[in-house]
Amino acid sequence: MLSTPVVLIAFNRPHLARRTLAAIREAAPERVFLVADGPRADRPDDAALCAETRAVFDEIDWPCQVERKFSEVNLGVEGNVELGLDWVFSQVPEALVFEDDCTPDPSFFRFAEELLERYRDDPRVWQIAGNRHGVPTKLYKGDSYAFATWASVWGWATWGDRWQRHRAIFTRDHERRSATDAGDAPVRTRPAVPAPGTLVTRAGQRHFADAASSTDVVTHGWDKHWWLTVMSEGGLCIAPAGNLVVNGGFGADATHGYSPGREDDPAEPMDFPLKHPAQVALDVDVERELELHLNRVGGPAARLGRKLIKSPRLRRAARAAINSRPAKSAARVASRMTQRS
Repeated sequence: MLSTPVVLIAFNRPHLARRTLAAIREAAPERVFLVADGPRADRPDDAALCAETRAVFDEIDWPCQVERKFSEVNLGVEGNVELGLDWVFSQVPEALVFEDDCTPDPSFFRFAEELLERYRDDPRVWQIAGNRHGVPTKLYKGDSYAFATWASVWGWATWGDRWQRHRAIFTRDHERRSATDAGDAPVRTRPAVPAPGTLVTRAGQRHFADAASSTDVVTHGWDKHWWLTVMSEGGLCIAPAGNLVVNGGFGADATHGYSPGREDDPAEPMDFPLKHPAQVALDVDVERELELHLNRVGGPAARLGRKLIKSPRLRRAARAAINSRPAKSAARVASRMTQRS
């Protein structure tokens, strides 16, 4: 059985929750935290879907301690995740975290657990990611992972002290103080200013500068604010050399990430024993690829394309062109040239 606690965050997609729960069952964690958002008042189908999703959790059939945080009202993605993790890390010192659409390969559990132990007392390391975001394997130079300024939260792990440190700086509480108060606007005790050298491309610098000043919680959600804290504190995230968690949540029922025809890379099981980087330091090549990936899927051109291109067929064609080898090579060259200039 897996000794590290596992968190499963869900809302109204029972088919995805069941698939991810099946993967968690294989690891049989000793303690499971279930975080589920409540139905939206203006969506008549939500009540039944939320109830069906929660019923999936009754299928936990291995011996374990199960903790539940089920909201009766809709908190939204931001509130459900942040308040849910506040609750989890008030009780345990570390955990693996999955949203319902992120299905782990069995090797991710061992990978995360070994690295949680290895870097538990190293305050430079803030996160262990499970998804590779398409970074070429050759850039890892034979290592099992690399250190980057940010890394995917499509299946990830962290320590309670890092999360609590973030929340002490990013104090958003999600309380509605009036009928017109959204309750989820970004709130920081000090500005998010990336430490020198943490971002290596102009595109990455622009993206996170925009995230730091924006009140748009759809484009720049809780994950961006987590990474902003990490880079402001000069921290590092672990990016895996294999795709250990597959995101299957791009369908029409996605809250923010609806992307017709988009598919994540397939799972790539991790080999053991792990081969660790020689030092705990930013890998500039891997960081560059992650920043260029972020610009491809969330930069100004990508956001404009999603507004203008409605046809699923044309979207798939545009996505294929942007992610082609020549396009990626040109982006790498351009990023190096602008950085030197």
